[in-house]
Amino acid sequence: MSGRERRGELDALRALVVVGLVLFHTVVIFGAGEFPVKAAAENRVATVLLAFGATWGMPLLFLISGMGIWYSLRSRGPLAFARERLRRLGVPLLTGLLVLVPLQDYLGLRRVGGTGSFAGFYARFWDVAPSADFPFVVTADPGGGAFGTGHLWFLVCLLAYSLVLLPGFAWLRRPAGARLLERPGGLLAGPAGFLLPAVAIAVVELALGSEVGRGAWNRNSYALFLLAGYLAAADPRIAGAFQRRWRPAAALGLVLFLATGAAFGAMNANADPFTGMDPLSLAFRLLKSVSGWLWVVAIVGFARDRAGRRRSPVPAAPGRAGPARRLAGYANDAVLPFYVLHETVIVVVAYAVLGWPIAGGLQFCLIALVSLAATLLLYDLGVRRSPATRFLFGLRPARALPASADAQVAGGAGPHVLGEDADADDAGRDGLQGGVAAQRPQDQRRPGGAAAGQQRGEEAVLDGPLTALDDDGRQDAPELDRGQVPAGDGPVA
Repeated sequence: MSGRERRGELDALRALVVVGLVLFHTVVIFGAGEFPVKAAAENRVATVLLAFGATWGMPLLFLISGMGIWYSLRSRGPLAFARERLRRLGVPLLTGLLVLVPLQDYLGLRRVGGTGSFAGFYARFWDVAPSADFPFVVTADPGGGAFGTGHLWFLVCLLAYSLVLLPGFAWLRRPAGARLLERPGGLLAGPAGFLLPAVAIAVVELALGSEVGRGAWNRNSYALFLLAGYLAAADPRIAGAFQRRWRPAAALGLVLFLATGAAFGAMNANADPFTGMDPLSLAFRLLKSVSGWLWVVAIVGFARDRAGRRRSPVPAAPGRAGPARRLAGYANDAVLPFYVLHETVIVVVAYAVLGWPIAGGLQFCLIALVSLAATLLLYDLGVRRSPATRFLFGLRPARALPASADAQVAGGAGPHVLGEDADADDAGRDGLQGGVAAQRPQDQRRPGGAAAGQQRGEEAVLDGPLTALDDDGRQDAPELDRGQVPAGDGPVA
């Protein structure tokens, strides 16, 4: 299979996540769940759709981010990784907290009858106190503060867990760590081994409860998904197990999702399925935990299986990057800014539309479509064209392209046609066909052998839109860091 083959399955997976951000958070307005602005009545269909998306959306993003960490550490040391993470995630986080989240929270307050100026609310928003509730080390002051992270809790958790787990991730890349991974890797690749991570996730959910404002999962469960992604990238046997078992995982995941809904429907009105310790609440969280893990396995395995089945690649036209590749590169750059911007845009649009005397279905369509268009427009005109805003939203400086840039991109070398690195455009290429290559000690001893060649072809798969939240696939040194992840920012979810 050619190293230049276009992998459309990965593009589709990214599109699912990116477009799903707007759809998911628009559904929250009309269904159950927390959001700055809400419709007057809760729609049951919206609640079911919301529950399905929450089952796999954020867990998928964390698993993909864990895969990106493995590849990112191939070409940079722990300190360089930490600096990059702080710049790519920390700066957009602060930008969103300073500019966007206060606005959406203020509009939410106005929606329920609050009064007062935005300036007064902004001062209360930053009336904060330290907190021991890791990773949320700042909270609203009990005396009247209004601080909150809004949808940016995802960046808080991703940044914090990436840095806290970094020493362990770095150690696992050493020969001793690689040897340690041999046994669990083989266990996870066994006939039912892919279910084992669900056990650890279920223990966390049962003991600590789920958090409605954090995607209906406990924050510590996300750390487990992040670790699972790292291990799946480190050992190709695990990724191979995902591919072989995506069909039974999807079937069982659907059955357990329906059983989760049945458990929820059987509860009395006063029960809290997310934190309660009664039998039905515990059953709800157990079923949700296993179902969520199975859906993540099914989605990643499906993408890998489809890429592996492709037999007739269509090479890019020589001397020119085609529209599909340009679009893939554009989407790759847009993911993180899109995530930071999208919820505030939805709140602004919904604040206006919910006041109109039209049917709820029409309100939903208007909010979703206008928000999607407005977010993309804000990114294109307000973020990507200015060096200052690129920095504030976690993008690299745009690079001037030589005259032969299109030819370079078409051939997979040189700068990205849209101003980023060529690696970013490789996101949809070289698929998951060979599995996620692990860097075992024997492979390291043979850097020029077949294993190294296989890795170079496979790494390009795991660096793309979703890694924009996590890794950028930059081309900084003679050794290319092409760690890429299938899918997107969620959440990016």
